[in-house]
Amino acid sequence: MEKVDREKFMRETWKQYNATKDIEFLAKACEEAPFFGQKEMAFEIARILRSVKK
Repeated sequence: MEKVDREKFMRETWKQYNATKDIEFLAKACEEAPFFGQKEMAFEIARILRSVKK
């Protein structure tokens, strides 16, 4: 995902999370975040978020 698309994705994902409080939106945002080259960290955070999903 290129930078402009990622920014739009993050903005929309945050908007959807705020409207629904559905943790899945935060998990998806984590998976798309660069985490300074530590993609495994992104997936682990997303996994943990999904495990606490209501």
